[in-house]
Amino acid sequence: MDDNEEMAATPYAEAIGPLPVLRDTTTHAPAWERETSRMGVADSAAHALFRGVDPISPGTIFAKQMDRLPHALVPSLADLSSSITVVRRRREVGYFRRFSSFSEAFHDPVPATPSALELVLPPPYLLPPDGEEPPAPYLTKARDARQGLTGYLVGWHQGEYSSCPLALRGQYYVKAPQWWSDYEVPYGVMAEPPLVLTYAREELRRGDPAAWSVFRAEWAVSTAVALLQAYDERRVVLLYPPRLRDWIRSVGATNIAADARGEPDDEVEGKLLALLRLLDELPHTSAFVERLTNRAPNRRDRAGWVSVVLEVGREGSRALVDEDLAPYELPYSTAVTEARLAVPNPWGAAVARRRHLVRFPGGW
Repeated sequence: MDDNEEMAATPYAEAIGPLPVLRDTTTHAPAWERETSRMGVADSAAHALFRGVDPISPGTIFAKQMDRLPHALVPSLADLSSSITVVRRRREVGYFRRFSSFSEAFHDPVPATPSALELVLPPPYLLPPDGEEPPAPYLTKARDARQGLTGYLVGWHQGEYSSCPLALRGQYYVKAPQWWSDYEVPYGVMAEPPLVLTYAREELRRGDPAAWSVFRAEWAVSTAVALLQAYDERRVVLLYPPRLRDWIRSVGATNIAADARGEPDDEVEGKLLALLRLLDELPHTSAFVERLTNRAPNRRDRAGWVSVVLEVGREGSRALVDEDLAPYELPYSTAVTEARLAVPNPWGAAVARRRHLVRFPGGW
Protein backbone atom coordinates (compact mmCIF):
# COMPACT_ATOMS: atom_id res chain seq x y z
CA MET A 1 0.00 0.00 0.00
CA ASP A 2 1.45 3.38 -0.94
CA ASP A 3 1.04 6.58 1.06
CA ASN A 4 -1.39 8.13 -1.43
CA GLU A 5 -3.65 5.10 -1.24
CA GLU A 6 -3.70 5.11 2.55
CA MET A 7 -4.45 8.83 2.64
CA ALA A 8 -7.35 8.27 0.21
CA ALA A 9 -9.05 5.98 2.73
CA THR A 10 -10.95 8.17 5.19
CA PRO A 11 -12.72 7.10 8.38
CA TYR A 12 -16.39 6.58 7.53
CA ALA A 13 -17.63 8.91 10.22
CA GLU A 14 -15.51 11.73 8.81
CA ALA A 15 -16.26 11.15 5.14
CA ILE A 16 -19.96 10.24 5.26
CA GLY A 17 -21.32 10.87 8.73
CA PRO A 18 -22.05 9.08 12.00
CA LEU A 19 -22.30 5.31 11.92
CA PRO A 20 -25.74 3.91 12.75
CA VAL A 21 -26.22 2.71 16.32
CA LEU A 22 -27.73 -0.75 16.20
CA ARG A 23 -29.82 -0.36 19.34
CA ASP A 24 -31.01 3.12 18.41
CA THR A 25 -33.39 2.54 15.52
CA THR A 26 -33.81 6.28 14.97
CA THR A 27 -30.27 6.35 13.56
CA HIS A 28 -30.83 3.64 10.94
CA ALA A 29 -32.77 5.49 8.25
CA PRO A 30 -30.61 8.66 8.30
CA ALA A 31 -27.42 6.57 8.13
CA TRP A 32 -28.83 4.55 5.25
CA GLU A 33 -29.79 7.71 3.38
CA ARG A 34 -26.25 9.04 3.73
CA GLU A 35 -24.83 5.69 2.60
CA THR A 36 -27.00 5.50 -0.52
CA SER A 37 -26.00 9.01 -1.57
CA ARG A 38 -22.34 7.98 -1.93
CA MET A 39 -20.76 7.86 -5.35
CA GLY A 40 -20.36 4.41 -6.88
CA VAL A 41 -22.39 2.35 -4.41
CA ALA A 42 -26.00 2.54 -5.61
CA ASP A 43 -25.77 -0.60 -7.76
CA SER A 44 -23.38 -2.50 -5.50
CA ALA A 45 -23.96 -6.11 -4.47
CA ALA A 46 -23.66 -4.94 -0.87
CA HIS A 47 -26.68 -2.66 -1.20
CA ALA A 48 -28.60 -5.34 -3.08
CA LEU A 49 -28.06 -7.61 -0.08
CA PHE A 50 -29.34 -5.02 2.39
CA ARG A 51 -32.43 -4.35 0.29
CA GLY A 52 -33.04 -8.01 -0.43
CA VAL A 53 -32.93 -9.10 3.21
CA ASP A 54 -35.30 -6.34 4.32
CA PRO A 55 -36.93 -4.36 1.49
CA ILE A 56 -38.87 -2.23 3.97
CA SER A 57 -36.04 -1.30 6.34
CA PRO A 58 -32.71 -1.90 4.60
CA GLY A 59 -31.13 0.64 6.95
CA THR A 60 -31.57 -1.80 9.83
CA ILE A 61 -29.73 -4.52 7.92
CA PHE A 62 -27.02 -2.00 7.06
CA ALA A 63 -26.77 -1.12 10.76
CA LYS A 64 -26.28 -4.79 11.69
CA GLN A 65 -23.21 -4.95 9.48
CA MET A 66 -21.80 -1.56 10.37
CA ASP A 67 -22.17 -2.34 14.07
CA ARG A 68 -19.24 -4.73 13.57
CA LEU A 69 -17.17 -2.18 11.68
CA PRO A 70 -16.32 0.68 14.05
CA HIS A 71 -13.03 1.20 12.20
CA ALA A 72 -14.61 1.32 8.73
CA LEU A 73 -12.95 3.47 6.10
CA VAL A 74 -14.24 4.91 2.83
CA PRO A 75 -11.84 3.74 0.10
CA SER A 76 -10.80 5.42 -3.09
CA LEU A 77 -12.93 4.56 -6.15
CA ALA A 78 -10.11 2.34 -7.45
CA ASP A 79 -10.24 0.35 -4.21
CA LEU A 80 -14.06 0.22 -3.95
CA SER A 81 -15.56 -3.28 -3.99
CA SER A 82 -19.12 -4.13 -4.95
CA SER A 83 -19.30 -6.80 -2.23
CA ILE A 84 -18.66 -4.32 0.58
CA THR A 85 -18.69 -0.55 0.26
CA VAL A 86 -16.14 0.15 2.98
CA VAL A 87 -12.72 -1.08 4.01
CA ARG A 88 -13.07 -2.87 7.33
CA ARG A 89 -9.79 -1.70 8.86
CA ARG A 90 -6.58 0.11 8.00
CA ARG A 91 -4.48 -2.94 7.14
CA GLU A 92 -6.96 -3.92 4.40
CA VAL A 93 -6.70 -0.65 2.46
CA GLY A 94 -5.66 -1.38 -1.11
CA TYR A 95 -6.74 -5.02 -1.05
CA PHE A 96 -9.46 -4.84 -3.68
CA ARG A 97 -7.29 -2.81 -6.04
CA ARG A 98 -4.58 -5.46 -5.73
CA PHE A 99 -7.07 -8.27 -6.23
CA SER A 100 -8.44 -6.61 -9.36
CA SER A 101 -4.94 -6.42 -10.82
CA PHE A 102 -4.31 -10.07 -9.95
CA SER A 103 -7.62 -11.12 -11.49
CA GLU A 104 -6.95 -9.28 -14.74
CA ALA A 105 -3.62 -11.07 -15.13
CA PHE A 106 -5.00 -14.50 -14.18
CA HIS A 107 -5.55 -16.65 -17.28
CA ASP A 108 -5.00 -20.18 -16.04
CA PRO A 109 -7.47 -22.59 -14.40
CA VAL A 110 -7.27 -22.99 -10.64
CA PRO A 111 -3.97 -24.79 -9.91
CA ALA A 112 -4.07 -28.23 -8.31
CA THR A 113 -2.68 -26.80 -5.08
CA PRO A 114 -2.41 -23.25 -3.75
CA SER A 115 0.86 -21.35 -3.77
CA ALA A 116 2.29 -18.05 -2.59
CA LEU A 117 1.82 -16.73 -6.12
CA GLU A 118 -1.92 -16.46 -5.41
CA LEU A 119 -1.51 -14.26 -2.33
CA VAL A 120 -2.83 -10.78 -3.07
CA LEU A 121 -1.18 -9.05 -0.12
CA PRO A 122 2.58 -9.25 0.45
CA PRO A 123 4.05 -10.31 3.82
CA PRO A 124 4.24 -10.00 6.72
CA TYR A 125 1.29 -12.19 7.67
CA LEU A 126 2.15 -12.54 11.35
CA LEU A 127 1.10 -9.08 12.44
CA PRO A 128 1.00 -7.63 15.96
CA PRO A 129 -2.37 -6.53 17.36
CA ASP A 130 -3.45 -3.12 16.12
CA GLY A 131 -6.67 -2.65 18.09
CA GLU A 132 -8.85 -3.35 15.05
CA GLU A 133 -9.04 -7.15 15.34
CA PRO A 134 -12.49 -8.78 15.19
CA PRO A 135 -13.71 -10.05 18.57
CA ALA A 136 -13.57 -13.82 19.00
CA PRO A 137 -17.40 -14.24 18.95
CA TYR A 138 -17.48 -12.79 15.42
CA LEU A 139 -15.01 -15.41 14.21
CA THR A 140 -16.93 -18.17 16.00
CA LYS A 141 -20.21 -17.13 14.37
CA ALA A 142 -18.54 -17.05 10.96
CA ARG A 143 -17.33 -20.61 11.55
CA ASP A 144 -20.78 -21.73 12.73
CA ALA A 145 -22.31 -20.36 9.52
CA ARG A 146 -20.05 -22.66 7.47
CA GLN A 147 -21.30 -25.87 9.07
CA GLY A 148 -23.65 -28.51 7.71
CA LEU A 149 -25.22 -29.09 4.32
CA THR A 150 -26.72 -25.60 4.27
CA GLY A 151 -23.57 -23.77 5.39
CA TYR A 152 -22.28 -20.58 3.81
CA LEU A 153 -18.91 -18.88 3.82
CA VAL A 154 -19.52 -15.67 5.74
CA GLY A 155 -17.19 -12.84 6.72
CA TRP A 156 -16.81 -11.95 10.38
CA HIS A 157 -18.29 -8.51 9.63
CA GLN A 158 -21.57 -9.88 8.29
CA GLY A 159 -23.77 -9.42 11.33
CA GLU A 160 -26.81 -9.33 9.05
CA TYR A 161 -26.42 -13.00 8.05
CA SER A 162 -28.74 -14.37 10.73
CA SER A 163 -31.48 -11.99 9.55
CA CYS A 164 -31.42 -13.33 6.01
CA PRO A 165 -34.16 -15.93 5.36
CA LEU A 166 -32.82 -19.38 4.51
CA ALA A 167 -34.49 -19.29 1.10
CA LEU A 168 -32.58 -16.13 0.15
CA ARG A 169 -29.09 -16.94 1.40
CA GLY A 170 -28.03 -18.55 -1.84
CA GLN A 171 -28.61 -15.22 -3.61
CA TYR A 172 -26.23 -13.25 -1.41
CA TYR A 173 -23.70 -15.57 0.22
CA VAL A 174 -21.07 -18.05 -0.96
CA LYS A 175 -22.23 -21.63 -0.49
CA ALA A 176 -19.68 -23.73 1.38
CA PRO A 177 -18.22 -26.18 -1.19
CA GLN A 178 -18.79 -29.89 -0.77
CA TRP A 179 -15.10 -30.34 -0.04
CA TRP A 180 -15.06 -27.73 2.71
CA SER A 181 -15.07 -30.16 5.65
CA ASP A 182 -11.63 -31.42 4.54
CA TYR A 183 -10.19 -27.95 5.16
CA GLU A 184 -12.19 -26.69 8.13
CA VAL A 185 -10.53 -25.78 11.42
CA PRO A 186 -11.63 -27.26 14.76
CA TYR A 187 -14.21 -25.47 16.85
CA GLY A 188 -12.77 -22.55 18.77
CA VAL A 189 -9.92 -21.80 16.34
CA MET A 190 -9.64 -18.06 15.72
CA ALA A 191 -8.71 -18.18 12.03
CA GLU A 192 -10.00 -15.24 10.02
CA PRO A 193 -11.88 -16.05 6.81
CA PRO A 194 -9.92 -15.10 3.68
CA LEU A 195 -9.98 -11.43 2.71
CA VAL A 196 -11.14 -12.36 -0.79
CA LEU A 197 -14.42 -13.53 0.77
CA THR A 198 -15.01 -9.98 1.97
CA TYR A 199 -13.90 -7.97 -1.04
CA ALA A 200 -14.69 -10.39 -3.90
CA ARG A 201 -17.69 -12.26 -2.58
CA GLU A 202 -19.56 -11.90 -5.86
CA GLU A 203 -16.61 -13.27 -7.81
CA LEU A 204 -16.57 -16.33 -5.54
CA ARG A 205 -20.32 -16.80 -5.96
CA ARG A 206 -19.84 -16.82 -9.74
CA GLY A 207 -17.10 -19.45 -9.44
CA ASP A 208 -14.38 -17.12 -10.70
CA PRO A 209 -11.14 -19.18 -10.84
CA ALA A 210 -8.93 -16.25 -9.84
CA ALA A 211 -11.00 -15.59 -6.73
CA TRP A 212 -11.03 -19.25 -5.70
CA SER A 213 -7.29 -19.61 -6.21
CA VAL A 214 -6.77 -16.62 -3.92
CA PHE A 215 -9.26 -18.03 -1.43
CA ARG A 216 -7.30 -21.27 -0.99
CA ALA A 217 -3.94 -19.54 -0.59
CA GLU A 218 -5.31 -17.01 1.90
CA TRP A 219 -7.04 -19.72 3.92
CA ALA A 220 -3.75 -21.62 4.14
CA VAL A 221 -2.00 -18.51 5.45
CA SER A 222 -4.79 -17.58 7.88
CA THR A 223 -4.91 -21.07 9.39
CA ALA A 224 -1.12 -21.25 9.60
CA VAL A 225 -1.08 -17.95 11.49
CA ALA A 226 -3.76 -19.29 13.85
CA LEU A 227 -1.67 -22.44 14.38
CA LEU A 228 1.39 -20.39 15.34
CA GLN A 229 -0.59 -18.03 17.56
CA ALA A 230 -2.24 -20.92 19.39
CA TYR A 231 1.18 -22.31 20.26
CA ASP A 232 2.61 -18.94 21.29
CA GLU A 233 -0.37 -18.02 23.46
CA ARG A 234 -1.53 -21.39 24.82
CA ARG A 235 1.23 -23.93 24.06
CA VAL A 236 -1.13 -26.15 22.07
CA VAL A 237 -1.20 -27.57 18.56
CA LEU A 238 -4.50 -27.33 16.71
CA LEU A 239 -5.67 -30.58 15.15
CA TYR A 240 -5.91 -29.57 11.51
CA PRO A 241 -7.10 -32.12 8.94
CA PRO A 242 -4.46 -33.57 6.58
CA ARG A 243 -5.61 -31.73 3.47
CA LEU A 244 -5.48 -28.36 5.18
CA ARG A 245 -1.93 -29.13 6.28
CA ASP A 246 -1.13 -29.95 2.65
CA TRP A 247 -2.39 -26.51 1.61
CA ILE A 248 -0.19 -24.83 4.23
CA ARG A 249 2.86 -26.73 3.00
CA SER A 250 1.97 -25.94 -0.58
CA VAL A 251 1.94 -22.19 0.09
CA GLY A 252 5.20 -22.70 1.97
CA ALA A 253 6.33 -22.15 5.53
CA THR A 254 9.11 -19.90 4.21
CA ASN A 255 6.57 -17.60 2.57
CA ILE A 256 4.17 -17.60 5.50
CA ALA A 257 6.98 -16.75 7.93
CA ALA A 258 8.43 -13.95 5.78
CA ASP A 259 8.95 -10.47 7.22
CA ALA A 260 8.02 -7.13 5.66
CA ARG A 261 11.05 -7.32 3.36
CA GLY A 262 10.04 -10.78 2.15
CA GLU A 263 12.93 -12.37 4.02
CA PRO A 264 12.16 -15.65 5.84
CA ASP A 265 12.16 -15.78 9.62
CA ASP A 266 14.00 -19.02 10.33
CA GLU A 267 12.69 -19.32 13.89
CA VAL A 268 9.05 -18.93 12.89
CA GLU A 269 9.49 -21.19 9.89
CA GLY A 270 11.07 -23.89 12.05
CA LYS A 271 8.26 -23.63 14.57
CA LEU A 272 5.56 -23.97 11.91
CA LEU A 273 7.25 -26.98 10.31
CA ALA A 274 7.71 -28.66 13.70
CA LEU A 275 4.02 -28.26 14.52
CA LEU A 276 3.03 -29.67 11.13
CA ARG A 277 5.34 -32.67 11.57
CA LEU A 278 3.81 -33.44 14.93
CA LEU A 279 0.32 -33.26 13.44
CA ASP A 280 1.38 -35.85 10.87
CA GLU A 281 2.20 -38.26 13.71
CA LEU A 282 -0.91 -37.80 15.82
CA PRO A 283 -3.85 -40.20 15.36
CA HIS A 284 -6.82 -38.79 13.50
CA THR A 285 -9.46 -41.20 14.70
CA SER A 286 -12.73 -40.90 16.57
CA ALA A 287 -11.19 -42.81 19.48
CA PHE A 288 -8.41 -40.22 19.82
CA VAL A 289 -10.94 -37.39 19.68
CA GLU A 290 -12.91 -39.13 22.42
CA ARG A 291 -9.74 -39.45 24.50
CA LEU A 292 -9.19 -35.70 24.27
CA THR A 293 -12.82 -34.86 24.94
CA ASN A 294 -12.83 -36.95 28.12
CA ARG A 295 -10.09 -34.78 29.57
CA ALA A 296 -12.52 -31.84 29.75
CA PRO A 297 -16.07 -32.94 28.84
CA ASN A 298 -17.46 -29.46 29.49
CA ARG A 299 -15.20 -27.80 26.90
CA ARG A 300 -16.54 -28.01 23.38
CA ASP A 301 -13.16 -27.07 21.93
CA ARG A 302 -11.16 -29.71 23.83
CA ALA A 303 -11.25 -32.21 20.97
CA GLY A 304 -9.47 -29.75 18.72
CA TRP A 305 -6.07 -29.34 20.38
CA VAL A 306 -3.24 -31.07 22.22
CA SER A 307 -0.81 -29.51 24.69
CA VAL A 308 2.68 -29.39 23.20
CA VAL A 309 6.15 -28.02 23.80
CA LEU A 310 8.96 -27.19 21.40
CA GLU A 311 12.30 -28.71 22.27
CA VAL A 312 15.29 -27.46 20.31
CA GLY A 313 18.13 -29.86 19.61
CA ARG A 314 20.95 -30.34 17.15
CA GLU A 315 18.47 -31.25 14.43
CA GLY A 316 16.34 -28.17 15.03
CA SER A 317 12.94 -27.70 16.65
CA ARG A 318 10.77 -30.65 17.58
CA ALA A 319 7.17 -30.32 18.73
CA LEU A 320 6.33 -32.90 21.39
CA VAL A 321 3.11 -33.78 23.17
CA ASP A 322 3.15 -32.26 26.65
CA GLU A 323 0.25 -34.13 28.24
CA ASP A 324 -0.11 -37.82 29.02
CA LEU A 325 -2.62 -39.27 26.57
CA ALA A 326 -2.20 -42.92 27.52
CA PRO A 327 -2.77 -45.48 26.15
CA TYR A 328 -1.54 -43.70 23.00
CA GLU A 329 2.13 -43.97 22.22
CA LEU A 330 3.06 -40.51 21.02
CA PRO A 331 6.20 -38.36 20.71
CA TYR A 332 6.03 -37.13 24.31
CA SER A 333 8.02 -34.32 25.86
CA THR A 334 10.86 -34.97 28.29
CA ALA A 335 8.66 -33.81 31.17
CA VAL A 336 5.91 -36.32 30.37
CA THR A 337 8.39 -39.14 29.85
CA GLU A 338 10.15 -38.46 33.15
CA ALA A 339 6.82 -38.17 34.99
CA ARG A 340 5.82 -41.58 33.70
CA LEU A 341 9.09 -43.09 34.87
CA ALA A 342 8.61 -41.57 38.32
CA VAL A 343 5.13 -43.04 38.81
CA PRO A 344 4.98 -46.62 40.18
CA ASN A 345 2.72 -47.75 37.35
CA PRO A 346 4.08 -50.79 35.49
CA TRP A 347 2.15 -50.02 32.29
CA GLY A 348 3.09 -46.34 32.25
CA ALA A 349 6.74 -47.03 33.09
CA ALA A 350 6.99 -49.70 30.39
CA VAL A 351 5.59 -47.35 27.77
CA ALA A 352 7.87 -44.53 28.92
CA ARG A 353 10.96 -46.75 28.72
CA ARG A 354 9.91 -47.98 25.30
CA ARG A 355 9.78 -44.37 24.11
CA HIS A 356 13.56 -44.34 24.15
CA LEU A 357 13.61 -47.25 21.68
CA VAL A 358 10.98 -45.98 19.25
CA ARG A 359 12.07 -43.98 16.24
CA PHE A 360 9.28 -41.88 14.79
CA PRO A 361 8.90 -40.92 11.14
CA GLY A 362 11.02 -37.94 10.22
CA GLY A 363 13.87 -39.02 12.48
CA TRP A 364 12.15 -38.38 15.81
